[in-house]
Parts: sequence; structure tokens; C-alpha cells
Amino acid sequence: MKTIGIISNNEKMKAIEVAKDVYDRLNARGIEVLLPEEDYFPKKYGLSSVSKKMFSAKAEIILSVGGDGTFLRAAKYSFAGSIPVLGINVGNLGFLTEIDTANIPETLEELVQGKYHLERRMLLEGHLFKDGRLVMDAALPSLALNEFAITRSMDEKVIRMEIVVNGKYIKKFAADGIIIATPTGSTAYSLSAGGPVVEPGAESIIITPICPHTLFSRSIILDRDRELEIRLSSGNRRDMFSVDGKTVPIDNPSEYILKVTRSEKYLNLVSFDPDAFFKVFKQKFIERI
Repeated sequence: MKTIGIISNNEKMKAIEVAKDVYDRLNARGIEVLLPEEDYFPKKYGLSSVSKKMFSAKAEIILSVGGDGTFLRAAKYSFAGSIPVLGINVGNLGFLTEIDTANIPETLEELVQGKYHLERRMLLEGHLFKDGRLVMDAALPSLALNEFAITRSMDEKVIRMEIVVNGKYIKKFAADGIIIATPTGSTAYSLSAGGPVVEPGAESIIITPICPHTLFSRSIILDRDRELEIRLSSGNRRDMFSVDGKTVPIDNPSEYILKVTRSEKYLNLVSFDPDAFFKVFKQKFIERI
């Protein structure tokens, strides 16, 4: 391994300091470290940085230093070339960040020696359409590691929508929104809306309504190869559309259609413990009760 990229949380000084420690340790081993020019970390320490395009083209592995939000941002750099991503946790316990700061020295040693395995995580691909035409928005990616979501603005009414699977009508209902999640995303926004916890190695599409105004309040879990459509008949002036937490407004959302399928691409997650997910699940949801 010759080249490693580092993405750090731009807002937590502790994360930036941990990233600098990782940077120094890798440099001492003669490994080239890539830093994206849009991050605060290289600016703070006067380090050289590269463009997003070069970062994604040259990095053999990406280290995410922060929480799950930082990991999601790091994942966007990896999608084009399926670059493996390793999460170093700084802050609250997360499902995507396996390594604690106390374990950094031995983790980096095992990493450069190739003593790790890769977990393939399913991605979803989603696109908005109106009047049969694709609605382009450069601010949002078309791939999601966690979820796509449509939600109402705070000053708007509930959203009326239909669920269509493989061209067949399933359900019409009104709600504050809807979440279409991957198994990886089942422990994120979907879980907070009452969705199920799904083992991340599984491959399925999870549909979870947000505060539905109907007796329909359960999630629907689809086979990974289903083609899903969410058809909006919202009378609102503005609703919100988000991909992995990054949000843009949808003006005059009536008759928009969100089409979601399983992506042919995957995220390769670097792991040293095949049972890491279950250990974090136990700590977050069982031992804290």
C-alpha cells in the first residue's frame, strides 16, 4: 500500500487532531497521504491537498476520522472507483466507524500489512422525475449508502404519495414523509422513524413512512432487485428531498416521482472484526437500557 487518503470531521477539533496523528504515523512509514482541498484539516496545518478528482483517482484506501456523518462524506469519494473506506471513531459510538482512537497504532500496522477484510455494502440509486423527464440537481448524488428521504417542510401539510413496485400499485397514503433505506441505513434515519434493524450484509430495500396519517405504519422490506417508485401528489409549495442527510428543496412537488433501484456499485468497508455490527448494536441498544 503506497497511498492513503484521509477525510476528517471539519467541525470537531479533536477529530482534526486525531487526523493529524494518523497523518504523521503514515508519513513516518513512507506512505503518501492524500488530503482533499475542501477539508479544513490541511488548511489548519499548512499541508498540501489535492482536488476531489485526484483524491478519488489515487487513494488506495480512505480513512474517515470522525463519526458516521464524516464516514458518509468519505463514502462519496469512494463510489466511482470502489475505494475501500475505514472509519475511525471520534465522538459518539457509530455503526460505520469501527476503530476507536486508542487502537489507532495497531490498526494502522494491520492496515498497511493488508490484515483486514472487506464488507460489501449495498448502495441504492435514485432519481427524481417530473412529466417523464429526469430532474437534475448537481447538489445531490444519485447514490445512497444510508437512505433517500422525502419530507414535508415544517410549514407545509402532509404529503400524499403512492408506493409502486415493479410497476404495480401497492399503497396510497399521507404522511410527513417517507424513507427508502439500505440495510446499512436501517440503523440511521429509518430506525428513528420506527423502521426495523437489518443486518448490513443483507441486501434489501426498506420503505419506512414518517408519521403516517393512516393505520399503515409499518415498514415494507423489498427484495433487492425490485424497482420502486414513490409518486407524489403533494399540494405543498415545497417539500424536501435528501440523500444520506444532504437536503435540497423540491418546489411545487405535485406529480414528482422518485425512482429507486439497487445500484450495481457497492461500498467496500474495511473491517477487522466480522462481528463489529453486533457489538455496536449491543452497546447502543441493549447495554444502555
